[in-house]
This record gives sequence, structure tokens and C-alpha cells, in this order.
Amino acid sequence: MAERFLLQPFRFGAQEQTTLTTSGDSLYNGVAVTEDADRHLRDKILAVLFTAPGERVMSPRFGVGLDRRLFEPLDDLQIAALEYQVAQGLRRDLGAEILVLGVDIEAVAEGGELLLDIRYQRRTDRLPRNLEIVL
Repeated sequence: MAERFLLQPFRFGAQEQTTLTTSGDSLYNGVAVTEDADRHLRDKILAVLFTAPGERVMSPRFGVGLDRRLFEPLDDLQIAALEYQVAQGLRRDLGAEILVLGVDIEAVAEGGELLLDIRYQRRTDRLPRNLEIVL
């Protein structure tokens, strides 16, 4: 039997096991689950990035609050500080599961986009992985 992980964002559904999508997501005992460990880890990384510190009652230090920085003007110093905050937040909150190899953030002025590139390894298999986010 394959290992199951809670699907993010957490949601409830019908009580019988049904398939939600072609990616293997399903409802098991009324809770949305996935058997894809990489997707589960990606969802956890996104939760750390977009949860503001103080938002979780029992874990006030959890999260980076990246969404709060989206509409602020970013110069090179602020981008370097944001890279550090993201790397430290991932190490603090997911350090038991991943090794953060690097975080690069690039601001694209003409498009008004923020490009976030996270390089990491899962501690269980040490295979290099990359997560790119465009904000």
C-alpha cells in the first residue's frame, strides 16, 4: 500500500474513496489525500512561503509571509534580505525534510514579476529538486 499524504490546501469531501484528478489525488475517509510525495513536499514549501509569521496560533514563528512583500519596491539589498528570509524560513520549518541548497530571487521591472527559484534536496533520497515560482 502506498503512503498517503494530506493534500494542500486541506479539504473534506465524500466519505468513500474517489479519485479527484488524474494525478492520483483522492478522497480517503472524507479527507483529500495524495500519494505523490513530491507534490506533498511542494505544497508544504508553498505553505511556508505564503504563511505570515504569527498567522498560526500554536506556531507563531512559522512562515515567511512572502505575499506581504509583493507590492513593495525591491532593490538589490531588499532582494538579498528576502532570499535570506526565505532560506531561513524553509530551513527552520522544513529542515527535517529538506536541505535547502539555494534561493535566488529576481525582480523583473518591466513585467512587475518576482521570480523565485528554490533548489533543494529531500533528505530521504538526496536527489536535487528545483521549485520555480513566478509572482
